[in-house]
Order: sequence, then structure tokens, then C-alpha cells
Amino acid sequence: MADNSTLIAISAFSGLAGAILTQVLTGMFAYLGDKRKAKNELNSQYRSKQLEVAENFYFMTGETMAVLRKSIEYWKDRNKVRSEASIGFFNKEMKKLDAYMEKLNAENWKHNLIGLYFNVSLSYNELIEANSKSHLLYLSLLDIAEQIKVASADDKDKLLGRYHLGIFDLCTQYESIYNLLEKDMDSVKKELLRTFQVT
Repeated sequence: MADNSTLIAISAFSGLAGAILTQVLTGMFAYLGDKRKAKNELNSQYRSKQLEVAENFYFMTGETMAVLRKSIEYWKDRNKVRSEASIGFFNKEMKKLDAYMEKLNAENWKHNLIGLYFNVSLSYNELIEANSKSHLLYLSLLDIAEQIKVASADDKDKLLGRYHLGIFDLCTQYESIYNLLEKDMDSVKKELLRTFQVT
């Protein structure tokens, strides 16, 4: 009889241990499953945001590069002797490009977040600095152009030399910004492909 009660006690204990072990394992698997699910959700949200920012960056950078290319062409063309009508047209086109870029920047602010999600060489602050340098070069050209209008014949030749050199410096500045933007676009593309494991 003692053997029977020992056997019943062992069976009961085994059943209890099995139930406890099942509960522990079920809880552990549920916890790990929930943790994995939460991590997958977080990764999915991150990739969605990353893609959204990359799309904005791509659009804005492409538009900026197109404007830079057009500006370089205009300035190189302006290096030639032009009539007042041609220069007026040039100035009007440049104002249109500036207005277009201001509108784009206001509507597409998400491209400014690119540094949060991608490794880019031209950060938002560096882009502002590059734009400031471009504006200074541009203003210098405007100043020289005004001086040329009122200069004597002797001074005019010197000022024209400075003007042509200023155009070269401005175009060089635009080219360097263009090249950095192109490099950043390529970097973002490669990082996106790696994130989504697309080959």
C-alpha cells in the first residue's frame, strides 16, 4: 500500500511538474514571440520611414542637381558678350529657378532628415554652408557687373577679367556641390539596396 501511495505521489508530482514546465515554456515562447514580433514591427516602421525619407531625398537632390546643371550652363553662356535683352532673360530664368527651389524646399522638408537614416557626405548644415558660399560668389559677380557699367575703359578690362574669373569660381562651386550630391545619391541607393537585400 505504501508503494502504491508513493507511486501516486510521484505521479501527481510528475503531472504537476509537467504542467508547471508546460506553463513556463508556453510563457517563455509567448514572450520571445512577442519580442520578435515587436522587433519586426519596429524594423518595418524604420524601413518604411527610411524609404520615405530616401524618396524625398532622391527627388529633391535630383531637382537640385538639374537646377545646378542649368545654372552652370547659364553662367558659362553668360561669360560671352551678351546684349541687355539676353542678360535680362538670363536674370529672369535664374529668378524662376530660385523660386522653384524655394517652393520645393518648403513642400519637401523630409529630405532634410536624410542624415538620420543614411550616411551622406553633404549634411544639411554643409549644404547650407555650400549654398552660402555660392550666394557670396553670386553677389560678388553682381557687384562687379555694376562696377563694369560705370567704369572707365581702363578699369573695365580689369573688371571684366575679375568677372570672368568670378564666373569660373561660381561654376566650380556649383560643380563641387553637384558631385557631392551625386555621390550622396549613390550612397543612399546602395544603403537602401543593402537594407532591403536587393541584388
